[in-house]
Amino acid sequence: MKAIKKILNLSSKVLEYVGITFLVAMTLIVSYQVFSRQLLNTSPPWVEEVSLILMVWFGFIGIALGVKKGIHLSIEYFVSLLPPSLQKNIIKIDQLFVCGFGLFCAVYGTRLVKATGGSTLPATQWPASISYMMVPVCGVMMICYSLAQLFGIEEDTDETTMKEEVEL
Repeated sequence: MKAIKKILNLSSKVLEYVGITFLVAMTLIVSYQVFSRQLLNTSPPWVEEVSLILMVWFGFIGIALGVKKGIHLSIEYFVSLLPPSLQKNIIKIDQLFVCGFGLFCAVYGTRLVKATGGSTLPATQWPASISYMMVPVCGVMMICYSLAQLFGIEEDTDETTMKEEVEL
């Protein structure tokens, strides 16, 4: 169990750093585009494609991390009105739904990547599948994180979780 915890915690740290890197890169690229357009009266054609890819990837990284930290979309108010024994069952059912959605993303995201592999993006000439590669990766991570929560494998952290901060 400790090995699984370490792997899951390491994967979430890697995703966090990759997400931060993508956000910084996206900010720099968009700033460069604004500078070029306003002061140089020209805009590189690759800027919009690359920033869009980074934004999509950043969003899917955020989805996976949201599952890891337990801040994905759910209706907490109604669950809190139920008796504690039912709350635990509802939370487990919720995790199964999240796992199912992760499986959907993994399977159909892989199909989407394969289906778009033959075409290229116009400005960068990159394979169009690069835009969708994060969908199956996010799906696999969602499955791993939701199964870990379902089976009681908690993350090691000294900080309060995002969920606790949101509730305050």
